[in-house]
Amino acid sequence: MPTVLLTSYAGALGGAERALLTFASGLSGERWLACPEGPLASAARGEGLRVAPILSRPLRWRAGASGRIAAATHLAGHRRELGMLIGALRPDLVIANGMRSGIALELIPPRRADLRLVLVHHDLVPPGLAGWAARRTAARAELVVAVSRFVASELDASVRSVVVHPGVDVEWLAGNGTCEPATPPSVLVLGALVAWKRVDVALETVALARTRRPELDLRLVLVGEGLDRDGERLRNELRARADRADLAGAVEFAGWVADPREALHRAWCLLHCAREPFGLALVEALAAGCPVVASDEGGAREIACSSCGVLYAPGDPAAAADAVLSVLENPVRRRELGAAGRRRAAERFGREAAAEAFARSVQLIARRRPAPGRPSAPGRLALVTVTHDCAEDLAALLASAATHLPGVRVVVVDCASSDDAVEVARRSWPGITVELIALDENVGFGTATNRGVASVREQMTALVNPDVELIDDSLLALVDAVLRDGEREPRLYAPSVLRGDGRRQDNVHPLPLSGAALAQALVPAAALAGRPARALAPWRSSTPRRVGWAVGCAIAARTSVLTGLGPFDESIFLYAEDLDLGLRARSAGVETWFWPDASVLHHGGRSTTAAFGSEPFARLAAARHEVIRRRLGRRAAAADAAVQAVTFASRIALKRLAGRDVWREREQLRAVGAIVSR
Repeated sequence: MPTVLLTSYAGALGGAERALLTFASGLSGERWLACPEGPLASAARGEGLRVAPILSRPLRWRAGASGRIAAATHLAGHRRELGMLIGALRPDLVIANGMRSGIALELIPPRRADLRLVLVHHDLVPPGLAGWAARRTAARAELVVAVSRFVASELDASVRSVVVHPGVDVEWLAGNGTCEPATPPSVLVLGALVAWKRVDVALETVALARTRRPELDLRLVLVGEGLDRDGERLRNELRARADRADLAGAVEFAGWVADPREALHRAWCLLHCAREPFGLALVEALAAGCPVVASDEGGAREIACSSCGVLYAPGDPAAAADAVLSVLENPVRRRELGAAGRRRAAERFGREAAAEAFARSVQLIARRRPAPGRPSAPGRLALVTVTHDCAEDLAALLASAATHLPGVRVVVVDCASSDDAVEVARRSWPGITVELIALDENVGFGTATNRGVASVREQMTALVNPDVELIDDSLLALVDAVLRDGEREPRLYAPSVLRGDGRRQDNVHPLPLSGAALAQALVPAAALAGRPARALAPWRSSTPRRVGWAVGCAIAARTSVLTGLGPFDESIFLYAEDLDLGLRARSAGVETWFWPDASVLHHGGRSTTAAFGSEPFARLAAARHEVIRRRLGRRAAAADAAVQAVTFASRIALKRLAGRDVWREREQLRAVGAIVSR
């Protein structure tokens, strides 16, 4: 199944972002969205997308040379974040929502040769250098999905493009029809309070209409809010205009609302004054049965027609006032326009139809091309996981295995869970075989894992925590690579482990007291780039490499190698079993390798956090110290504790300089300090 990364420069939930969610709803496979935290991220999580948070950057760029430099800096930072995500997720397709993300990915070096980019084009092409960059980006994308014919017409004829109108949930917007129109009558403006929306024209329009027909006592309702500081300035200007005599008491600033249905049903018509690339508010009004009065330009021409609305000369408040009054003064016509609008929305702008059209447009580009000869799971690979009060995590793991590794056998060793973990394992999971080993007591992670590995008959075994999810079938590529090489030297393999935000977890490390480990104590890998960063942070490598040891959330090997090692020392109940395994494996001539071509998703430590209330820093520090003492000696253990203390102290100093919270590092230093003091 394909992995798709959708990107949005903005974190607000405007029309372009709502259109993106509609388009994403029709895509299959693993769907990730990179966007700043905010309304869009919350809505995406609600629709089942995985969200990779990125930094929030200014939406409005200043003019002049300094503005251009700032814009380039913002785009470069955006590109760096997206590049890291692309390297971690290895998506089959990247969908850039808007020109900013598209320009960052296509025009800012280094451009990935294997990047397959679909650009969702919402905006009018600006003049000057920005316009050149936008057109160049569109020409280099594999496909441009334009939200209207009006937007598509501004691109070069050579651009490979399709038009897919965004859709809305027509039935939801139509409601049950119990909301009565407002008395006195009101006109609605729905959308962000930004200058190009021409809300000032709406105020002049209503002022003229009130002057012509004062007996109507016409009102104006503004639903929306500014997107930045300029929005606040515009809001103040609009309020000042609304306070004048011809509009005094007739304008309501309602702000942003999550559910626009009541406002649409109460309004006698929607007034739209912008030269919109598309205009999702117009579609929402049609679906709600609210007649549309819109400027005769741009995307409005593709949405409204004479059967469901009235178009007027752009920028002309007098013409707009005539159009508004033509709707308000004829109740029969108003009802006919509303009914026709619902029909038009259902026929042309349904959400499901839009999602299906978008999916059809991109499916050939997104289709994964499996590596030839990749083995199937049966007989080749088994998963072993240990559970203790983590039913929800286990269900997610088994569901992901059924999706991505059909035919695999999963051995679940349950350590006397008090929740529904055993029942989850006993459910029917079509496509995979689940073998449950239910223990009467919590024997510890290492002992339980060894019980599971002892029951494996497959050639390879992957040890995975229950809070791991599979996001693709890349573990099979690892199986293929290992088994194809025959009886090569024994190894442990660590796949790339992604956190819930899509970034890589530090799941592989240098050996304790090695040169790289000592350098890590003083220089955080995040402060470096290129080869130095990969030397100190091996999990950032893009090619397989030997490492010191691997975190135990996901480790794979030939089953015979694991059983020969134990794999775990059963005298260790919890924590540092993985470090101990790495050190024992090295002594036995078994290397540990990082294998970035295979990936899993790790949610991380939820069961232990629930058990101990927070991260058990003291337990972690003590377990590491004891393992190193047993495997490398007392002097090495004391030296490692000192190195750990230097590491956390340096991180505290650097974070304080950056104004960041140091609580976690302070607790880690306190835990290590207790060991050093002994």
